[in-house]
Amino acid sequence: MHESIDGLVIRVKDMGDHDRYLTVLTAKKGRITVLSKGSRSIKGEQRAVSQLYTYGNFEIYRKGTLYILKGGSPIQPFYALSLDIDRLNLAAYFCDLTYELSDEGEAAEDMLRLLLNSLYAISRDLYPRELVKAVFEMRAAAINGYAPDLSHCAFCGTDTDPEPYLDVMNGSLVCSSCLQARGKAAKSTGVYDDIREADILIPLTMPVCDALRYILKTPMERLFSFELHSEEDRKMLATCTETYILSHLGRGFDSLNFYHSMLESAKGMMT
Repeated sequence: MHESIDGLVIRVKDMGDHDRYLTVLTAKKGRITVLSKGSRSIKGEQRAVSQLYTYGNFEIYRKGTLYILKGGSPIQPFYALSLDIDRLNLAAYFCDLTYELSDEGEAAEDMLRLLLNSLYAISRDLYPRELVKAVFEMRAAAINGYAPDLSHCAFCGTDTDPEPYLDVMNGSLVCSSCLQARGKAAKSTGVYDDIREADILIPLTMPVCDALRYILKTPMERLFSFELHSEEDRKMLATCTETYILSHLGRGFDSLNFYHSMLESAKGMMT
């Protein structure tokens, strides 16, 4: 039975001299694996729709547990990602994170839309990349059931503390008074440590807390429509969202490490 389905290629694996396996994220079927025959050949008819980061229409049929690509056409190939190494590295991390958070046979409409919007934003440099990355991480966590409750302190219920803490593993806010009463020392880290860490407490400013609430609740079409004017607040947001999603997944990503290492190398060359 032949099907027509739209999806985004989030992973490719070359097979032999001519073929490749595509991991395609779709709205209705989640992740599917598609064999694209002849797509590594320059003259291959399926080459255009068999490239990483290509959003397209796929004409497929099923053979056993595998989908075979019969034909297709690109809808949005995101060519601009390849023009900048940092864009490309960030796109790779987004796709790796998406792969981790999606599954075969489970609808992924919201995750697909988030990924498409984020790739479009970084490919066109519409917003600062650190902001796009932070939005992607926290909204992806929310879509997959990891959203923190940022409405009030989990212990006393106050929502007026100007400098609350995010309790990463419990997914909640703790005000400074309750933190002091509990006798906990705040731990703020910009690098994923270990899921076994009992307490990961990240200090927040109110602008950062409000930004997190916005990311979690706002409609998808307005997801990037906010600003953090302070550089320190932007760094805090980036630390918060990265630590949060990696801690809840219990793992890191080579693509993320490479993204950070390239940024650090670029900074070193500028000094």
